[in-house]
Amino acid sequence: MHDVPGLPPGSRLAEHRLGNGVRTLAIEVPTARQVRLVAAVGVGYLDEPMDFPGLAHLLEHALFLGSPRHPTPGDFAAWIGEQGGRYNAHTDEYVTDVHLTLPSDAVQAGLERLLDLILRPYLIEPLIAREVEVIEAEFRARLADPALHRQRALSRLFQPSHPAFDCHHGNRQSLGTGVTALQAALESFHARHYRAERMSLVMLGPEPLERQRDLLATAANEIPAGATDLPARTWRWAAPTRVQWCLPGGSPPATPALELLWPLPDPPTPGQRRVVEHLAHILGDGELAAMLQRHNPIRDLDIRLAADGGAAFLSLALPLSESGHRHIDALLATCQAWVERSAVRLTTADAVPVPTSPIRDLDAWPKTLARRLVVDASALSLEASEALDPQALETLAPLLNAGCCRTLEPLSGTAPPRDAMAATGTRFRYRPQAPLPAAWIARPAPAIARRDLLTDDTAPTPGLIVDSDELTLWWGDGPPLAEAFWCLAWAAPTPMPTADPATRLIQWRQHTLALRQAAAAQNVRLTLGIDDRGGWVIGRGDAALLESCVAQLLTSFPTQPLDPVPDPASHSANGLLAQRLLARLETRPTPPRVDTARILAWAGGTLSAAEAQAGCRRLMASHLGSCISPSPQANTSSTTPLTTPSLSTSPAGGMDWPVHWLPPQGDDQAVMLQIDAVDASPTSQALFQLLGQCHDAAFHHELRQRRRLGYVAAVRYREAADGWPRLGYVVQSPRATVTTLRQAVSDFLEAQGVALATLDTTTFTRRRTALRAQWGTPETHDEALARTWRALRRQQRTLTPWQAQQAALDALTAGMLKAQADALVNGRMPRQWWAHTPTGDGGHRL
Repeated sequence: MHDVPGLPPGSRLAEHRLGNGVRTLAIEVPTARQVRLVAAVGVGYLDEPMDFPGLAHLLEHALFLGSPRHPTPGDFAAWIGEQGGRYNAHTDEYVTDVHLTLPSDAVQAGLERLLDLILRPYLIEPLIAREVEVIEAEFRARLADPALHRQRALSRLFQPSHPAFDCHHGNRQSLGTGVTALQAALESFHARHYRAERMSLVMLGPEPLERQRDLLATAANEIPAGATDLPARTWRWAAPTRVQWCLPGGSPPATPALELLWPLPDPPTPGQRRVVEHLAHILGDGELAAMLQRHNPIRDLDIRLAADGGAAFLSLALPLSESGHRHIDALLATCQAWVERSAVRLTTADAVPVPTSPIRDLDAWPKTLARRLVVDASALSLEASEALDPQALETLAPLLNAGCCRTLEPLSGTAPPRDAMAATGTRFRYRPQAPLPAAWIARPAPAIARRDLLTDDTAPTPGLIVDSDELTLWWGDGPPLAEAFWCLAWAAPTPMPTADPATRLIQWRQHTLALRQAAAAQNVRLTLGIDDRGGWVIGRGDAALLESCVAQLLTSFPTQPLDPVPDPASHSANGLLAQRLLARLETRPTPPRVDTARILAWAGGTLSAAEAQAGCRRLMASHLGSCISPSPQANTSSTTPLTTPSLSTSPAGGMDWPVHWLPPQGDDQAVMLQIDAVDASPTSQALFQLLGQCHDAAFHHELRQRRRLGYVAAVRYREAADGWPRLGYVVQSPRATVTTLRQAVSDFLEAQGVALATLDTTTFTRRRTALRAQWGTPETHDEALARTWRALRRQQRTLTPWQAQQAALDALTAGMLKAQADALVNGRMPRQWWAHTPTGDGGHRL
């Protein structure tokens, strides 16, 4: 049974507050392959002293500069890499957290290192001065990221006297030029707040609950108490208004979104949280989405409760279509009226649909809980309940009417406002609240028909049950579920309506928004995708409803050019340049191989083999004809192959390889060396992941710490759509030229590329064991479904692809890893450069 809602069977949870004030949370998930550790501190950038904006962010960086036990900067990253783990940190308004993932046998050492890093940072002046320059580079890079400007626009909804009104990212100017004073400020801030009363520790892993509790208690008991009072946290919101904003140059973000926000008590009580979660559930039942799509003004509708680590509010975010700006007032009126009406529904005696417990993400959920523990003194409440707290309903009702809504509105097609915010240059203007037009007339959510299912007396053996020129159908042998699953894929149509699968997917998701929400309200989860291999759908839920859902998704599949959509690779896209470069490893796949059958399907759970066969035949006859290619051979010519550079005998950083230039975004320089494996076998996938682990920490240290070339320097593993493994050596710099950066990458690989991958038997075995933990039996039903379906689409004809991965790992040797590194360094693998300059040098536009 599920002891914790949303987690695999047999999961257990135990919360505990120790005598020194630390709150711990142990989560036993028997199927987990790795341990997630999170340490959160209830202090953030709104708690920092007024004379040092950005101090909390700088302290987060400084935590990784070493400690008395591990004094060398980079020691922590190197140790995590040796274990085959991952780590990251984040500073929010009221919370700072450090989170890591490790193999089970490293959990005790990981806890020790995590607390040593947090409690005893090595705050010495030269390292602090260097990290200020990193913060400055990061800030300058973020000025090209619309997400930063959106955050600044949000601050205009706050009172000018509140700390959230100001920019707290931090830069060289805000942190000052006196390193001695800055060091003293960091030490004081750390000593006052990084104490037991303000900390939480969360562990999620396969270890028995009792062992987890003992490990956490032993570690947490060493945390000193004595936290001093925080600044008073006052109501931040100004009077309701509309804030219109755009980027410093006057242009809108590439993906403009209209946002409506209803402020909530901060933090909300467990009862209030449950009320708002119920409200979000009924707002997402498909009716509001159907109404908002009256003139196709939006591409999506995101409804969420923000309440962990920052301001608490109910948010409706509406990404706008090309014509969306013409309908903003109608969108506002409709959403405000619908939220107010739905809030009233919660107070009536009518039955309100109860949201089912969401499926928990084993990586993200521990971070959410750790943050919640340090901002909310109440106990965690994870159980879904039909009964809503009358007092919570009463306190929230006045906050959810139309007059309490605040609005963020991206400007488009108008003269940019004159007002600009200090530090970031974000353009904005206030627009007072005014009477809105009448809301659009309600439209029903798409109807999902229930069908009578065929019974199956034959109960065939799970596996491949149909294999013809028209249909390949796999059945059964998936995750043991009390529901059905049905996966369906088809070859891309010819000719392609647009060249970019990501653009077509945006269109498809836009036109199926109301259907997907209506399905979710009936506990049917629909996932859809398009890539160079074609389109695909995954449906999970009530077997009797799946065919109707899939049929309606197919009806909306974009086989003709639709509305214009933003270029997914637009220069205004959110994120750092380095993130955009790494995305190229996934979005430019190698040419796909063509399936012998035009339709691929996999079904199981409570969906019988007979019903799966019959359903596939019905969909092929009525809906799939307009989605698929006329013939398997036609699909090959519809895909533009990626030109693979010819192999060279020059070293892996060779300057003569092809260079692709990104459109200009901001003032930074950036490069990435892309290395492709020679095939997509599990062996190549494993070797490339191990190479990335061997090189990452050293690459980061060499380019960022020693050469001080950039804010970002990392080695990352990615796979293209067909599973082809790739490595990206990426560096982003505010000052070094592209030529300098390329030469630095080349020098690193020539000097260290093979040596770092030359491992002794003990180290190699440890790293291979860590990768085995990542590649093992799926942790959750969703992971099992996703991994099996991905393998089937890649023509790996097996329902247990992890077994082949494990076999490949078992056959690996340290010599094979060294040989792979030698092939990489000496130019025996396809590769190419990606680059960016502020002026777009290179004459290319992609």
